[in-house]
Amino acid sequence: MIDLFKAAPHIRLHRGATMVIKVGGNALARPANVRQFARQVSILQSLGARVVLVHGGGPQTDAVQRLLGEEPRMVDGRRVTSPVGLRALRMATIGELNCELASVLTSEGAPAVGLCGASAGVLEALRRKPLITSEGVVDFGEVGDLEPANPALLNALLDKGFVPVVAPPAGDGRGGFLNVNADLAAASIAVAMGARKLVLATGAAGILRDVNEPNSLVSALTLADLARMESTGALQGGMKVKAKAMRIALEGGVQRVHVVAGGDPEALLVELYTTQGAGTLVTLEPERAPAEAGTPPVAPVAGGTGVASGAGA
Repeated sequence: MIDLFKAAPHIRLHRGATMVIKVGGNALARPANVRQFARQVSILQSLGARVVLVHGGGPQTDAVQRLLGEEPRMVDGRRVTSPVGLRALRMATIGELNCELASVLTSEGAPAVGLCGASAGVLEALRRKPLITSEGVVDFGEVGDLEPANPALLNALLDKGFVPVVAPPAGDGRGGFLNVNADLAAASIAVAMGARKLVLATGAAGILRDVNEPNSLVSALTLADLARMESTGALQGGMKVKAKAMRIALEGGVQRVHVVAGGDPEALLVELYTTQGAGTLVTLEPERAPAEAGTPPVAPVAGGTGVASGAGA
């Protein structure tokens, strides 16, 4: 449980601050997880934070795509999106998961509005050109590279006390849709909104030194540390895209990025409202003095691959 006396500096700091939280489809695979996550977001809002929620839906999209008679295809961790795959994405995310999240959040006391990234031009993208991959040149189909986000609708909803819940896909500017990565979408929205924080709620407890060692959690990193981990192959699968999202956010003016376990019933609150944290904090530069109330300085550990403390706040 969180000690409210110790959490008070963090509560004061976050009151009125905009936070963009991205939660992955794996973390929302079970109804109990959706409820637990919604409760934490509701508490964040009740404590005064302005929360925008962005969600993925990879496993849910895979399931619908198979129901439509097509096997999903991934190349180098990226989804190849056929017209059937794009239909499955829209059905799984906008048609089901987005509505569920908005409904559960509302029932937990955080009035939420579900919307598609294409709504009011919040997210628009240009069709991605074929890329060179491990399988040669691949056309990823109905996939887009994001343009800068338009936060007007999101700010209007926040000003009225709502929690916007944003689902992919993005608009293509011509009345159609393109699949976009939800981590990158969340980073784009965070930059456009001048958010104080981007939180990536994922299937892991945070960033691990060794993906095969759950106890190898790194409490905090700088972007330079993150780049070194990436160069040594320590970041695998979806964490590579998350690293790109972190870089976009921090270089775009977002003060802090947090990576937490989306399926943990308390990790989000512990990460944001305690000094010790629960996941991984990523900052642009080393913090030589406390950047936030109650937060210890971030100092590199031996080897320069991470830091030992200060994930919270």
